[in-house]
Amino acid sequence: MPEFDYIVAGAGSAGCVLAARLAARPGTRVALIEAGKRLRSPWLRIPLGFGRLVRNERVLWPYRTAPEPALGGRQVAFPRGKLLGGSGSINGLVFLRGAPSDYDAWEVAGATGWSYRDVLPWFRKLEHHLVAGADPEFHGEDGPVSVSQITPSPAARAFVAAAMEAGYPRNDDFNGASPYGVGFAPANVKGGQRISPADAYLLPTLKSGADITLFLSTTVERLEIADKRVTGVLVRRPDGSTMELSARRETILATGVVNTPQILMLSGIGPAAHLSDFGIPVVQHLPVGEGLQDHALARLSFRSRNVVTLNRVVANPLRGSMAGLQYLLRRSGPLSVAASEAVLMADLPGSVKKHAGPDVLIQFANFLIENYQRGLGPEDGFVYSVCLCRPESRGRVLLGGHSIADAPIIEANYFGVEEDMERTVAGLRLLENLAHQPSLARIIERRVLPVQMESDDDLRAHIRETATTVFHPCGTCPIGTDSKAVVTPDLRLRGFEGLRIADASVMPSVPSTNIHAATIMIAERAANMIQAGSALASSGLVIGAA
Repeated sequence: MPEFDYIVAGAGSAGCVLAARLAARPGTRVALIEAGKRLRSPWLRIPLGFGRLVRNERVLWPYRTAPEPALGGRQVAFPRGKLLGGSGSINGLVFLRGAPSDYDAWEVAGATGWSYRDVLPWFRKLEHHLVAGADPEFHGEDGPVSVSQITPSPAARAFVAAAMEAGYPRNDDFNGASPYGVGFAPANVKGGQRISPADAYLLPTLKSGADITLFLSTTVERLEIADKRVTGVLVRRPDGSTMELSARRETILATGVVNTPQILMLSGIGPAAHLSDFGIPVVQHLPVGEGLQDHALARLSFRSRNVVTLNRVVANPLRGSMAGLQYLLRRSGPLSVAASEAVLMADLPGSVKKHAGPDVLIQFANFLIENYQRGLGPEDGFVYSVCLCRPESRGRVLLGGHSIADAPIIEANYFGVEEDMERTVAGLRLLENLAHQPSLARIIERRVLPVQMESDDDLRAHIRETATTVFHPCGTCPIGTDSKAVVTPDLRLRGFEGLRIADASVMPSVPSTNIHAATIMIAERAANMIQAGSALASSGLVIGAA
């Protein structure tokens, strides 16, 4: 049985960080297991490549939700990364942390030691901030993750101008002192190229000679458990054979919001009644999979005039060739942009606040699209979308069979709480107001969707027919101290030794924005805890830790 100091399951955003940090200590043997492959497609480097990658089943788990009751029984595409670098290799590259109040809410909910004051040093540690004039109180310069400002398109500039005409303040640093206002989105891009967690953390560590054994195209079938101690994992290799891997110190699950609860449940750890339905012996009853939360977005779509958008670039062979040449020579132009070029974070008009921080996240994209699975059409235009920063609805992940090969059942439960629907309707009215501001009105030819928005019923129908995920799922194994928690504040699986979970599944609630930055922060902190031997002590870094 191959033996390692640490086994890291999942080579996604969190797993790449964990393996690199743990293996950086001399004499440490790490096994890193990834169900996908290492690919070398140029689209993994080109920022605009996310539009192709999110539809490519070679690089993702092509999950879909169960029929969503509040969306008329529609199933929503729910892809997750399945390659070296995970979802961090195929995401839209927008790099937002969320509001400081998001992390303070984590602590109030039982995630002791995870307040904004506690996590800020770790955000700074991971960051290589490339924007001039950044406040060092909030930003780091020496971390592996490059964060830069893209060159916005004319349409994105019009959106920012329109929001300011509507009375919203300009914000040049959403990861700084305040998340409120409108501005251009920071992106996980350096020199016009995507820098995935594999690029930033794992590959340099492998090149340094660190002792990491990488198991690709290998799935974790279940945990190996003896007397409430996780001793390793059973994996299935590419040839179909199985093998046990043993961990002398710890095993860390970083397989993501869907696969982490799936592996736990297949190992007998989860809701007892659900496990019994599949004939799985119950090792420990825990509410695994029960806290799923995600951002659902609703869009306004427009045909444009007076500006060139990505649709025209993609549809026109000459323009497409020129864009390709511009990117090849200068790493700039239409191919160098992230999914969203501009962001507005705001409160809803007349909002009765239930949570601190902004009510809505609005993102502008310089292309007209119905959904990412269908790709760009030939019509020139743009979209901007709204999602609730802190939705009330919760879903769950359930087993879909007895094997890791059986796709889990994902009940996202979008708009399961009626209040989420009503607040999203108000968010669409906010978007409508922006469209009437002079800077946007000048470039709008006509609205494409929704066709009708005279009444709130029109908007509810639009949401039911078109709302999608914005790819921010989390919360299926939350940190806490009460009966709803799956992991303790130091990320140990409750009631067990030898296992920690360090991925988006441990978030007690979804941050107000994209979750990639928070996922990397969790992994950085987890590696430090493990190396410290550890209890969650303070926000400071452990002396001597990588």
